[in-house]
Amino acid sequence: MTNHDQSYESSKLLADLDAVKRISPEFSSLSVDMRQVMKESSNPAFLAALLYKLTKEREETNQILARLEQKFSRIEELLRENNKNSYNPSTPQRLLSEPDQHIMQMISEIGSASAQDVQLRLAYRNPNAACQRLNKLVREGHLVSVRQGKKVLFMRPTPTPSMSSSPKASSL
Repeated sequence: MTNHDQSYESSKLLADLDAVKRISPEFSSLSVDMRQVMKESSNPAFLAALLYKLTKEREETNQILARLEQKFSRIEELLRENNKNSYNPSTPQRLLSEPDQHIMQMISEIGSASAQDVQLRLAYRNPNAACQRLNKLVREGHLVSVRQGKKVLFMRPTPTPSMSSSPKASSL
């Protein structure tokens, strides 16, 4: 590139910068910096300093991005742990209604129960009401359901001491 070509390119660039300045006034501070860079562009020390500053700013940006990625990973980890531990007996649960408390107490005593067992114990007219209550407790994480043949049994997610005595569970 000859000096003539360089001067033509720089004058064209300056004209373009003026056009952009008219369209976007907030660009004027950047165009002033561009003019200074163009004036000093023939100085190798200036170019080296400019590249050094650019490298340092890029390193700082990469460090910021790395910290953000670490924080994001930690948030994802906490969310996964929270989803895994959605039922945690040590955390306070919301209060259950009286019929639900009776169901939970009955299941704690005998280990597991079917909808028919709950219907008989709580004197419901049909097993649908008992089944709806049991399924609600499953959705809330208080119980789990297990199919045993044609019956569906409901039990606590974690074994209780009374579950080890299977004769009580078969008495119903």
